[in-house]
Amino acid sequence: MKKEILNRSVSTVAAAFIAASAISFPSAPEAPEKAVAADTILKYEFEDGETSGGKIHANGASDVKMGDFPDDTDLSGYSGKGFAYLDQKGTTLTIEADVPEDGLYEMTICYCEPSDPRKKVQYLNVNGVNQGELTCPYTNKFAETSGGVVNLKKGKNTIEIKAYWGYTFFDYLTLKPASEKLTELSPTRKLSNPNASDTTKRLYSYLCDVYGKHIIAGQQEYCGDHNYNLWNSPDVFIKDNEAEFEYIQEKTGKQPAIRGIDFLAYNTSSDWRDHAPERVIEWVNKYHGIATVSWHWNVPCEEGSKDIAFYVESANPKYTTFSISNALKEGTWENKVIMADIELIAGELQKLKEADVPVLWRPLHEAEGAWFWWGAEGAEPCKKLYRLLYEKLTNEYGLDNLIWIWTSSASPEAADWYPGDDVVDIIGCDKYNCADGLPNLSSIASTFYSLVQSTDGQKMVTMSENDSIPSLENLVNDKAAWLYFCPWYMTYLTSEQNNPVDNLIEIYNSDYCITLDELPDLKSYPIEGSGEESVIVTTVTSKPITTTSTSAASTTSAKTAETTTTTVSQTVDTISADYRKGDANCDGNVDMADAVLIMQSLANPDKYGVNGTDSHHITSQGQSNGDVDSGSKGLTSNDALEIQRYLLGLVKWDDIIAK
Repeated sequence: MKKEILNRSVSTVAAAFIAASAISFPSAPEAPEKAVAADTILKYEFEDGETSGGKIHANGASDVKMGDFPDDTDLSGYSGKGFAYLDQKGTTLTIEADVPEDGLYEMTICYCEPSDPRKKVQYLNVNGVNQGELTCPYTNKFAETSGGVVNLKKGKNTIEIKAYWGYTFFDYLTLKPASEKLTELSPTRKLSNPNASDTTKRLYSYLCDVYGKHIIAGQQEYCGDHNYNLWNSPDVFIKDNEAEFEYIQEKTGKQPAIRGIDFLAYNTSSDWRDHAPERVIEWVNKYHGIATVSWHWNVPCEEGSKDIAFYVESANPKYTTFSISNALKEGTWENKVIMADIELIAGELQKLKEADVPVLWRPLHEAEGAWFWWGAEGAEPCKKLYRLLYEKLTNEYGLDNLIWIWTSSASPEAADWYPGDDVVDIIGCDKYNCADGLPNLSSIASTFYSLVQSTDGQKMVTMSENDSIPSLENLVNDKAAWLYFCPWYMTYLTSEQNNPVDNLIEIYNSDYCITLDELPDLKSYPIEGSGEESVIVTTVTSKPITTTSTSAASTTSAKTAETTTTTVSQTVDTISADYRKGDANCDGNVDMADAVLIMQSLANPDKYGVNGTDSHHITSQGQSNGDVDSGSKGLTSNDALEIQRYLLGLVKWDDIIAK
């Protein structure tokens, strides 16, 4: 039997120890300065730029082989002397934008894309860092599309378009100062369901408090039933096949605060069930985490079929011909299926309600991509189905424990798909932009602020799925204040081409990232406007522990609250000032930062080893201090583990050094 990934005896106070002792990084993205007039528009012609593999048409369409394009293609409406063209994947087009002040700028790009009746998608890079995707819908003449909102530095900035689908003409690019509202990040404090339960309101209040100040760590579990030995312990549902969570624990010493769980086994066309609702309940009530639930909605592959699928034919060999338009019409076989499935899923969500478990509920995700049946027939039927689902679950079945997430994008078409502010609480984005076998640690700030802008800042924005976790440096420097990240399972997390170990360690152990041990008691977290107060332990090590008293309007997470001088009893052993065992970073204290430095030095010796390039690398004295586990020679992960066990109160210091 595998070792359990979480120690279930960790107390609330012990959890706060780790929160207060993590390595310090910038605590939150700060709003960039705004000194440029709001009506200032800066314009740059692409024919004046540079290309690698593309073509510059500096004399208009005179040297364009028009026979290579559809007959109705019209390139006559260009600006300036001409335009540029990218075709093959990997070709680039670069301009240098000189801006007068640091800040956020709205980018608009004039283009012509006559080759694909739907759209072409390119990569957008700013100052060498990928900022997400540039969507170019079909147009047979020059038209404008949004390039999103980008964070630029005063002076010269390099803006590059890199072909992904290519085959697009580019005329010019404009920049203008973005609205100051985008940097305020003050979403509505009201949930879409006015009858939401107190526990649901408490979770939402907490999310609002940390939004813009921290990012919450999340992880999607491997789909399916993890309980191969269910007969042996029928009341334990989180135990087997926990590879992703064991991996994170091993590499970082931490656990994600949010667990992603899929209800793909829950439909009336199949008898297979995988205890996903039970895992949600256990994660929230036993591990005191946050759960986000998606639903890959399986339906019959065709009428009368026993086979089920959620993909359409163009996306997967196993597909369904199920029609969403028919499903919205009473009397059709498809309508009977969805109504029965909604009733079934309501029963599973009812289990969570009865257990007082709120969830971040994310149905009909990635609809705009059209690879799932619920998005295959366009925006209108998808919005109708979403609103039907909201109406049934919220009003008919009385599920007051759901926080509704709509998965969107920065595409110009995204607004057409949005179901409406009255049925959405959080905007999500599923980020998969690794390419050529390499990780992509970009914060995709352009996408983040485009999504903030899409609801005028009224909804929080989160990275609801992803491959690479953005680096701490990019998140802070780009001011991309995603609510949480949540890598997909297996190699999306564990491969170096998606998530390098040193990046994983850095983000999980930074002050900016909130992990499971750093969550407050969400069942008693103050609701905005209620006048309730909470007391949270915020400072530890060998000094007196201090407490914080805050109101609901304050930021009361263990990482954001301001401390007072109230002293409470000491609950950990004090190490004398002249005793160095465990003090791997030689700062005079033994805390979580020492365990993290040990793990960093082992995982990335070139950066954090004795001769490492990082200014905070371990020293020879630190190596000697950190070698506390007598069962292993030299510095190993066991030393970091012993320090963590001590900090959690599971072992006394004398017991460690006496081994």
